[in-house]
Amino acid sequence: MGTYKVLKKDYKAAIVEFNEAVRRDSLFLQAYENRGVAKYYLNDFTGAIEDYNKALDINPDDYNTFGRRGYARFQLNDFKTAVADFSEALKGNQNDAGFLTIRGQAKYKLLDYQGAINDFNKVIKSWSFTKQQKSKAFYWRGLVKIDMGRKEEGCTDLRKAARSGYEMAVELSDMLFCK
Repeated sequence: MGTYKVLKKDYKAAIVEFNEAVRRDSLFLQAYENRGVAKYYLNDFTGAIEDYNKALDINPDDYNTFGRRGYARFQLNDFKTAVADFSEALKGNQNDAGFLTIRGQAKYKLLDYQGAINDFNKVIKSWSFTKQQKSKAFYWRGLVKIDMGRKEEGCTDLRKAARSGYEMAVELSDMLFCK
């Protein structure tokens, strides 16, 4: 019932359901994970992390929960531990464009420009990712290159993202006078 309420975006009611589930069974892994998801969507990132921690105590090999916790830590600007969580998540699925892109963004925030570029390159060069996923990676790689003082290369990436329909790239290209 709680999962249904999450799908219906009734997060507060879902939390009530999951609270009851963990009261009945303190090792109910999915209740902790899904309560964390509901808290995340309510912007209770600290509460979400607490639930993800409990879920990982029960199953330390749940790579998706590492990813979810990484997203929550990213929202709290805890980029260093977010990178660690995304790295764990990627052990379970090396081809997750979302985890690679957000880990690259966290590395960018930590000024690890080469690490960020490496993550964005993995998305861009993979045959299995969508045009939308690749355009987002081109956008972020362009930002990194511009911050590194490589404006021409950065503008090239922004133009590639813009041609793919990534609106933020169009706006930023115009602002930076990328030709």
